[in-house]
Amino acid sequence: MRRPTASIPRSAARRAAVVLTALLAGLVVMAPPAGAESLAPHPLNVNASSANGVVTSGPGCSSGPLTDTRRLTGSSALSAGVFSALPSQLGIDLPFRVGGTQAVLESTDARVTLTNARGTLTLALQSGSCAAPGLSYSGTSVTGSGTWTVVPDATTTNAYRGATGSGTFAIPAAAVSVGTGKAWQLALSGSITVLQPQLAVTHRAYWGGPLNYLSRTLGVEYRIRNTGPGDAFGVVLTDALPAGSGVTRIGPVPQAVGALAAGAEKQVVVRYRVCGLLVLNCRFTADVQVLRTDALDDGGTESFPRTVQVPLLPVP
Repeated sequence: MRRPTASIPRSAARRAAVVLTALLAGLVVMAPPAGAESLAPHPLNVNASSANGVVTSGPGCSSGPLTDTRRLTGSSALSAGVFSALPSQLGIDLPFRVGGTQAVLESTDARVTLTNARGTLTLALQSGSCAAPGLSYSGTSVTGSGTWTVVPDATTTNAYRGATGSGTFAIPAAAVSVGTGKAWQLALSGSITVLQPQLAVTHRAYWGGPLNYLSRTLGVEYRIRNTGPGDAFGVVLTDALPAGSGVTRIGPVPQAVGALAAGAEKQVVVRYRVCGLLVLNCRFTADVQVLRTDALDDGGTESFPRTVQVPLLPVP
């Protein structure tokens, strides 16, 4: 005969429920905040050209038909919106190893840089090898296509540090006879992923003196901190609207915060009319809305509900 199953004592069941609730609460707390996930790779599509390239000559591959190197250097301005929202500069340093009707670019030293006020993204270009060239050479110009990858960079002041990505390039024409004033064209396509910022908001409520206390004009300092690995740009506190009745937001909103490097913090103050005659147990929830983008101007608005406890005394 089956032995009867012993019932769990009520006190033990209550303790188990408390433990389970605490575990679930811990999971909620430990979940990443909104916006913490990485954004999709940013598409890169750049077309650049110049008639001011400089070509110098050097030795080619150590063996095989590519007996010369024609190093093409130059730069081209990029309008705002081509690479991020800022005006930028594209630079090239392309040592074509040439010979007969063929040429090659090797990723060990073929570089394209994309530079603006936030930093520099460097790409390594590859098309073939000394043993199997991937480009065409006419004796005076090079044409063809290949691939590129982002060159790793860890410079702390470079907003594009830690970026990854890959794609293809095309060279419709590049004059490589030795001299100055050489015309070249370059097209890049592919995608890039940059380190993402992650914002957090804390707050401090204060009266700021007896007059504000008497008029019930409360100041709330919102501290906006970038806790993510990537830098944030175009940060704006767009609103901090209180919920419920009895509290009126005075402002000002919106307020520009500006750029926030990883680990940096800035403060803004929003004022409210609160509580009426009674200050005791007066509190409200403000829906703090913050706009931010990453180094490539991808991003959006995040919401940070903050429960504000109104101070009892008029001292700061």
